[in-house]
Amino acid sequence: MSIDNRKLITTRKRRLFLFVAAACIAVIVLVASKPARVPIIAQLTGQDRPGHKMPTITTLPEFPGIPLYASLMRRKEQLELIQILIDNKVSTWPAVSSRSHRAGKFTSTGIFGGFPPTEGQIARIAPNYDNILFGAGNQDLIPRFKKYNPDLAFFIYVDSGLSPGFVQADAGSVDDEDTGWIIENHPDWILKDKDGNFIRSGGGLSNKGEYWPDPGNPEWQDYFAEKVAKLLRDTGDRWNGILLDQFIGTADGHIRYARAAQQANYPTDEAFQAACLEFLRAVAAKVPVPIIVNMEGVSIIRRPSFVAEVAIAAGGVENEIFPEEMPTEDLRPYLETVQSLPPTIHIRINSKPAGWAGDIDDTLFAYYCYLLVADRNREVYWTNKEGTSDIPHYWYREFDLNLGASKGNIHFGEFIWTREFENAVVVVNAGEGPAEYSWPGATRFYDVEGNPLWSPIIPDGRTAMLLVNDLSILPK
Repeated sequence: MSIDNRKLITTRKRRLFLFVAAACIAVIVLVASKPARVPIIAQLTGQDRPGHKMPTITTLPEFPGIPLYASLMRRKEQLELIQILIDNKVSTWPAVSSRSHRAGKFTSTGIFGGFPPTEGQIARIAPNYDNILFGAGNQDLIPRFKKYNPDLAFFIYVDSGLSPGFVQADAGSVDDEDTGWIIENHPDWILKDKDGNFIRSGGGLSNKGEYWPDPGNPEWQDYFAEKVAKLLRDTGDRWNGILLDQFIGTADGHIRYARAAQQANYPTDEAFQAACLEFLRAVAAKVPVPIIVNMEGVSIIRRPSFVAEVAIAAGGVENEIFPEEMPTEDLRPYLETVQSLPPTIHIRINSKPAGWAGDIDDTLFAYYCYLLVADRNREVYWTNKEGTSDIPHYWYREFDLNLGASKGNIHFGEFIWTREFENAVVVVNAGEGPAEYSWPGATRFYDVEGNPLWSPIIPDGRTAMLLVNDLSILPK
């Protein structure tokens, strides 16, 4: 939530089309100084794909070519153009899923709001996911995805604020008792500043004009539970859970996250978080599926124990700042919190390691950090986004490796953190500089490319690797 907010579906589509049009104009300028073979996404976004230093068995495809006259195309043609990018990414997904043996569990980055997937894309994507997030408007995609993976679970998107103009995307957009009705009839349900004005977004990472309800108001709690339960029924009762987005968990979070005024209802984090937990407990008792709370990043860092409290109260939590915005002193408490939770609690980790072009080193670092808490017997899911939540990311072959069962929890050194699996050891250097990791001389390890490793190794700061002890798990 803290970095990449899921916007109203139609707004997202329009903005990305405008982005393509504006960027293609920029390409005309760039072409004078860059050769035509420079990857088009690098031109569109102003970034090349970084070279990699970490061992890898993944080779990402070249970017697709996009004509310089793309800004003059009709919208339908622009959509077809973006489908080329989607197909480029989906081409890296395995035709045969590794779900039966891989260590990680995977969820989708977003809601496919702007770019509904084709049947071919669904056939490639669905078998590899464990669960998927959709907006209510995409409920018709569920049977199409289940056709290729009957075990898939589906989560519905619900915003925690109230945005005029939303349709089936927050509690105030389910029926005629909408956001406008609340403002007119129940203004006391909305947080206010010291002068009595509504706390309303000025933009930032939230939706401009969004109202922020008072989580401690019992009438708001009842209304929210009633409307969300109705939303589940109205969309066919086909959901396994709710993703509650933009859940601000600090007393000053509306200033930072939404460019809003300081709310005056709760003077401290302690008071505000107590109200948030009261809200989640009240609502979870009345809604028939778990609520996965997408937590404000600052609330995760300020008080890691709040993560566990929210997860237990609601049913699960999401983190969108892992690990890119979490230095060692913040990342370790979070990992310790996750591994201490009951295995049935749903944890959703949504990393953002790369732009549209992809980044092998940063993506593998994020994935290996996730492996520190991943387990087939735990409800801990991972995904990563590349530039946008709307479309799938590249798939890395490392995701498919059969690491075997985990052999325990994380071993924390000062900077080197490890976790053992039957067939490999995950080694993460969470510090900023090089650090040493050693093992007994009789133990033989290889990197993912099959090269022998000798103790000690000295990985660079903010890098990670797999130490493989069984070469048979590597692709031939």
